[in-house]
Amino acid sequence: MKKTLCIIISVLLIAASIVTLCACDNREVILIWGASDHQDIYLEYAEKFREAHIDQLKDYKFEFAGSGDSGAYSAMQTDPSAGAAVYTFANDMMANLINLGALAPVLGDNLAWSEENNIEAAVEATYMGGKSYAYPFQADNGYYMYYNKDAFKDTAVWDSATNGLKADYTFRDLYAALDEKGGKWADGKVTWSIGDSWYTSGVFFSVGGDYKVTYDADGKQESAACWFSYTLPDGITDPYKGDYTIGMDAYECLKNSITVSNTDNTVSKHYLYSDAQGSHLNDNIDNYTNPDNTILAKTPLAAVICGTWKAAKLKEVWGDNYAATILPTLETDDGEMFAMKNFAGYKHIGVNPQCTFAKSSEANLMLLHELAQYLSDTEVSIARYESTGAGPANKKALENEKVATDSALLALNAQYARECKYPANYSIAELRGQPVGNGLGFRVQDSVPANYWAPIDKFGNTLYNEFANGKLDRFKDYITTKDYLAELQSEIEQAAQ
Repeated sequence: MKKTLCIIISVLLIAASIVTLCACDNREVILIWGASDHQDIYLEYAEKFREAHIDQLKDYKFEFAGSGDSGAYSAMQTDPSAGAAVYTFANDMMANLINLGALAPVLGDNLAWSEENNIEAAVEATYMGGKSYAYPFQADNGYYMYYNKDAFKDTAVWDSATNGLKADYTFRDLYAALDEKGGKWADGKVTWSIGDSWYTSGVFFSVGGDYKVTYDADGKQESAACWFSYTLPDGITDPYKGDYTIGMDAYECLKNSITVSNTDNTVSKHYLYSDAQGSHLNDNIDNYTNPDNTILAKTPLAAVICGTWKAAKLKEVWGDNYAATILPTLETDDGEMFAMKNFAGYKHIGVNPQCTFAKSSEANLMLLHELAQYLSDTEVSIARYESTGAGPANKKALENEKVATDSALLALNAQYARECKYPANYSIAELRGQPVGNGLGFRVQDSVPANYWAPIDKFGNTLYNEFANGKLDRFKDYITTKDYLAELQSEIEQAAQ
């Protein structure tokens, strides 16, 4: 009993000591923002960085918040002085972050380091107004098709010579192959986020759509032009007198991507829009092996359009049947075929000059630049890749054997290099056989108009819901569809920053 009491007292004393130590940790915080699945990596390497600079950082500790990448601008907009010291963001946010004063320019030796250690295209994406504002760290912010080989092997869509999907495959081919395959694949699903503007944009780019933004000297948006719906002859301003070829082609390609296997325009049983909880693409994949998710636990997932961030999960789910390739070929109602493009972007790491640590001294600001470089350098880039499949921008990391032979990254690069031309039966004769946009399988995701994402989200979601419910309103005929396309383009062009 006496021995037991001593043990209990010792344990309590130890616990009390831990609490005391925690309570006495009065070190100031240096905040890092990044994607949630990179948290452990950033904190591990930030601590290594702190130990290597202990004289400067002995009174500081690093903390992490998952506000980076897609959430960086909205989080920083609240109060840049309370935002992260170092953070990741998608390159299309750069103009807005510069406008907030939340990105320190990359100059002198820091710029030389960035140019020497990263691929040229990724470095170029950090520039605005002749200055670089960040360090590139991820050059894979695009999408392509993942598929389960077992679902399509030995069907009409299969190319036995390449042991993969045929080069010009369509959504129609995929849906027909699942019916042909039968068995457990009779209810197999193909999913892509038609209600997500980033993915839906790719369809507009595929048929000749585009946008252009201009900025003033302070980085504020002056104008936004969009060609997602119509083009106007010189001297004409009335949108209803425009040429709606682009918009109608995009609408038909979007519609056919989910309905094409059904003659009555209802949504194919093989298209997966959301799970029982209404979660879209990314959550669908994460929950695939979750037995509580009844739809995905019982329904085979045959093909998925997304990017490298889901490679590890899909490899886990599909095992040896895991494969990746270029995006499908899209088709209009008239049988025009367009190679689907992706919306290709980069992810950067920026330094916030308004944070408390940076404002306290020029030396501290320079130290944050050094931290940003460290987190984008070879060792951390490879660690990020091994953890999540993220494709590096760092030159030496790209030479890593696993990175260089990664099937997902190979598919993405093939998509980037894809030849995209107007079809031979295109309605505008002079464009037949000409390049669509840059003639390749991507549109670089530079800064978008201020009101870009929401209208396209709404367009894709409305399209799906109307055809899924069989109650067409915005898309019931040519006139109503044209009206909605005009509204879409107007919303993108007219919003002020």
